Amino acid sequence: MKILMVDDHALFRDGLRLLLSSIRPDAILFEADTVADALSVLQEHPDLTLCLLDLNLRQERGLPVLKKIRFEVPEVSVIVVSGSDDPSTVRACREAGAMSYIPKGLTSEKFLEATNWVFDGKIFFPHEDNDAPPSSNIPKLTPRQREVLYALSRGFSTKRIARELSLSEYTVKDHISDLFRVLGVKNRVEAITRTSLLYLRPQ
Repeated sequence: MKILMVDDHALFRDGLRLLLSSIRPDAILFEADTVADALSVLQEHPDLTLCLLDLNLRQERGLPVLKKIRFEVPEVSVIVVSGSDDPSTVRACREAGAMSYIPKGLTSEKFLEATNWVFDGKIFFPHEDNDAPPSSNIPKLTPRQREVLYALSRGFSTKRIARELSLSEYTVKDHISDLFRVLGVKNRVEAITRTSLLYLRPQ
């Protein structure tokens, strides 16, 4: 697993690095303190799995930071790690494509719990019941669709999914299109958000 930490506070990055190393010792960690540096790392490492992003950087602030990364590298899973837990900000980030949102103000125990939750392929947002049972109207998926969905939840590109499942990219694209149709969604974020509490691992 390759993880990018984007934060302009070196002390916070140091603490986050220690935390990530303790719960994912096999992870390869990268750091950036500006959007430009983050995009450079993301383009250099297309197999990067997660981007932990602070919205308030010195040179750029707010939702445009998230939107720029999502626009430039749409296949990376972005986890917002922010000092704010304002419901409107959380909602805006979710609508802009953030896979999860972890407030920096959580207690160390809760922060660790949220981070582990995200690394297990689940979705975490404050002000929501992240342990709520899945909706009963979510349709059943085939084993292959479950595999593709799980790969999407890990931020894998179409090319990597094809490699992992020993399929052609054309076939993977067909499976993704079928998955979106079955779930009634338009993109990867909607698919993962809708099914995160039900399909956490391929079966």
